[in-house]
Amino acid sequence: MMRRTMGLAIAALLVPATASASSIRIEGFYGLERPPSISFSSAVSGAGSASASDLYKTSLQLAGGDVLVNLGGLELGAIVDTTFGNSSPSQTALGGLAGVGLELGGLKLDLLAEAGGHRFGNFADNPDIVTSSSSSDWLFYVGLRPGITFNLGGPISLGLWAFVRWDVTSHDLPVTVGSASSAGTYSLGGTTIGATIRLGFDL
Repeated sequence: MMRRTMGLAIAALLVPATASASSIRIEGFYGLERPPSISFSSAVSGAGSASASDLYKTSLQLAGGDVLVNLGGLELGAIVDTTFGNSSPSQTALGGLAGVGLELGGLKLDLLAEAGGHRFGNFADNPDIVTSSSSSDWLFYVGLRPGITFNLGGPISLGLWAFVRWDVTSHDLPVTVGSASSAGTYSLGGTTIGATIRLGFDL
């Protein structure tokens, strides 16, 4: 009886919210991501006295997509993205989004929280640098994702995402570096920041 009552209460809450949905947006995005660092400060500044050009060159290219459902100002969604480059293991994130979407004249401001899984992959693809006992590892992360968009006409929108992610869990990966005869460890996890251009389509 209690379960039935709770089920009816949840349904009563969800039906009005679903009915008030103002938009569903599908987006693709492309940008840059700083590889995980031990802190937000080091992620922003880079190692030592790296210049802006060094930060650009050592950042990873990032591409992905998201779906956002606006329920009268409350936004829920899902996101997936991956990095690519020849000099670094790939990183893939798969997560959920929740927050608010605010209409400001012709602009839309998204203030979202993010949580999901962060995968570090293809470590064994470059044996001259590192040979690992595992080709990939997943870590749990939380993050923040503010963004802004403006309408280009019809259902098309253009905007920007900025984001920061913190790996809640960490993992020490056993590795052998170069031609070393003894194994060491490579620590996975940290703070990741990035920014992307986003292109959206409203359904």
